Amino acid sequence: MRTLVATVLSNNKGNDIYCAARKVSEKQINTIRLSTHKQLEEAGFTFIKMLSLEYPNIKGYAIFYEGHLNEMNRNLKTLEKNIYKKTR
Repeated sequence: MRTLVATVLSNNKGNDIYCAARKVSEKQINTIRLSTHKQLEEAGFTFIKMLSLEYPNIKGYAIFYEGHLNEMNRNLKTLEKNIYKKTR
C-alpha cells in the first residue's frame, strides 16, 4: 500500500514548501523536513518528481510511504530519536 504523506514545491529562493496530507501531523512533517532523502528512503519513503508543463520554473515532488500509517509513525519516531541524538 502506498500512502501520500506530503507534496513539496520549491519557491524562487530554493526553499521547500511542504503541504502535508490530512492524516500526517505537524510533528511528523517536522521530522520529515529534518531528515535527508537517503534516511527517508531507508525508512520506506518514496519520492516522485513533479513538474508543471505550463510553467517550466515550477518543480517539486510528492512524498509517499510504502505501507500503512502505523508503520510510518513507528519509523518516523525512530528517525526523530536519531535526529535529536545528533543535535546534542
